[in-house]
Amino acid sequence: MQENRRVLTTALALIGFIFCLLFSKSCANTTTPPSGGPKDTIPPILLKITPDFNATNFPRYDGKIALVYNEYTIVKSASEIYLSPPMKKRITHKIKGKSIVFSIPDTLAENRTYTIDFGQGLADNNEGNIAPRLVYAFSTGDTIDSLYITGNIIDCQTLQPVKRALVALYTDHSDSACFNVFPDAAAKSDDWGFFAIRNIADTLYRIVAFTDSDNDSKYDPTKDQIAFLDTLIQPVDVVRDSIYELEPFDMKDTLACQARHSMYELLMFTEVQSIQFLKNSGRRSEKSGFLSFNAPDVEISGLDFFGVADSCIIIQYAPRKDSLDFWINTHYKLEDSLLLKLSYKFTDSTGHLRDTIENLSLAVPLPETPDSQQQRQEQPKDTVFKFNVVAKNENIAQDGISLTSALPIIRWNKEMLFLTVTNPRHQTDTISFKFEQDPQEIRRFIMHMDREIRDGHEYELTVPQGSFFDLNNLPNAEVKTKFNLPKSEDACSITIVLSGVDTRYIVELVDKDRKSVFRKYNIERDTSLLFPYLKPQEYSIRITEDRNKNGLFDSGNFLDRRQPEKVRMYQPSPGVYILTLPEMTDLEQTINIKEMFK
Repeated sequence: MQENRRVLTTALALIGFIFCLLFSKSCANTTTPPSGGPKDTIPPILLKITPDFNATNFPRYDGKIALVYNEYTIVKSASEIYLSPPMKKRITHKIKGKSIVFSIPDTLAENRTYTIDFGQGLADNNEGNIAPRLVYAFSTGDTIDSLYITGNIIDCQTLQPVKRALVALYTDHSDSACFNVFPDAAAKSDDWGFFAIRNIADTLYRIVAFTDSDNDSKYDPTKDQIAFLDTLIQPVDVVRDSIYELEPFDMKDTLACQARHSMYELLMFTEVQSIQFLKNSGRRSEKSGFLSFNAPDVEISGLDFFGVADSCIIIQYAPRKDSLDFWINTHYKLEDSLLLKLSYKFTDSTGHLRDTIENLSLAVPLPETPDSQQQRQEQPKDTVFKFNVVAKNENIAQDGISLTSALPIIRWNKEMLFLTVTNPRHQTDTISFKFEQDPQEIRRFIMHMDREIRDGHEYELTVPQGSFFDLNNLPNAEVKTKFNLPKSEDACSITIVLSGVDTRYIVELVDKDRKSVFRKYNIERDTSLLFPYLKPQEYSIRITEDRNKNGLFDSGNFLDRRQPEKVRMYQPSPGVYILTLPEMTDLEQTINIKEMFK
């Protein structure tokens, strides 16, 4: 019996060995990992927080907060985590299993309510799924502040949301507070420019927002943009679990994010500097250089170049008069160091403008490396200069033709230029034109035809060689440019009928992202504007209130309590800022500007 059992055992072992040999490829393959299930897209879930939400009598020294999740979670972006009110030292953390322990290295104030906004800084360890936004409040005293405010930060020109801006509240109402002290409460705006500052006290605050490029919670006017309200605010709404705006939101959920109620709207702008001084100066070449100032509208009473006659100096100011370019028209070689005496008004220590004189020594740029010098010597010298010619078919009727050179033109003969037109019957005729130097850019010339540009006609501009001579006394290379109106059956147009015009406005047709400008008009009365020869695509209409009538958008100044000029985007329907222009469409829109800016 025992012998039979031994034989049976041996037989079974032999059968098993043969089975493994037959299926060895599948049994013994250890290089191919087992296939997994579907990808994990579920964010980590918070199971516990210690101390609990709204904890009181929180330790002022070496305080710790532990977050326990249902899976291994890491700090993906420490810069997302923000303590309010902020302190000099940043929060630190340690990972302990499925817990993250946060430590506050600074000493907390007595009887003060704090919040920690974890933003989108936490994520699961495996797939990087972002944990829902968490705001944790605690107090070092017996009670916790319970009020909140909400708002939006938007760019003053594009009216697009500004994300990651620091919105700060100050009980110090002085103008210098945002420069010198930490805010009493603060929060960061999200991807929609929306912010909620919660667990704040019942008191008067000054509210300021800035981009905080240094992450030091203080405003730096040389680096940051800023937004502010003209009046103080006092919160009245109480934090509750049922407040929709205080819930965590998925930034991709457009409808949910846009449904949030905003109590305040702040316009973010780059500040117009009011402190005037010479910021930079230099030479770009032997015969050209620049001066740049800190503030616009510089008042220069004297600009004397030693050894160079005033008649040889060509000067061009930037549109805002915060810089100037100069060129020197001489036939002899200039010194490597150009001496210049600048007389202008600068801002003294009391904040007032007073006359000053600065003696400058502007050196020629450093020579090139020996290799590049040799390569340059091997290249033939220029015998002519080239114009940059712009004659866009769709803009030619409004903008004309522009000729721009790299250097100023010292003499020209417009009689040498000629413009021809060929009609559909191939008959060619010469037409006259108006020719002028651009008053804002002396290196550019603008041409406009004396007759209306006609559909189906071909136009050609010829600028013969030697019509112009630049600062180096080089003649222009010959230019020939052809243009015509776009085919009428393919072109689209937008007509805007404007009413309620009570001051000067800048009307711009821009792309849907509000970055590129297709057409621009300045208006001072009710009128109708035509934007012809447009491509079928999406557009927006931006209107700026130009009260100082300089044709430019003017930004604000924080210390002067001056907001930027008002900008509005036209809405074809409520909440919609885009005009969709189909093919072969002439669209007309009516805009009451008085209602728009009300």
